[in-house]
Amino acid sequence: MTDSQIHAFLRDSVIYEEDSEDGLGFEALYGLYISWCLLGNKVPIPDSAFRTAVRISGVKHDKRDGLRYYPGLRMIGEAARDYVVNSVPVAGALEVPTPALLVVEQDGPVSTLS
Repeated sequence: MTDSQIHAFLRDSVIYEEDSEDGLGFEALYGLYISWCLLGNKVPIPDSAFRTAVRISGVKHDKRDGLRYYPGLRMIGEAARDYVVNSVPVAGALEVPTPALLVVEQDGPVSTLS
């Protein structure tokens, strides 16, 4: 990704609110970047290269609970809508239980693993 591409992503997909206590974690920012790439038919770079490109572009980060966090950043635009729609779990979705496995040992007892 070239410098102009990372700047275009940041310009199109985030705003900075200096006095905001909110922000984006790295996973959310990278997910937003993936959405931006898919919508723009761009090939995404690996997360480590993205992390470096964002740092070089001047976006400040902190750590919260040991995770990289970008205070003051907020998602905007088309990529934000795409990211939210495709990454937020559906409320009330049911988890499908994993069926128990029947284990038969030769010359031994039959047991069930779940």
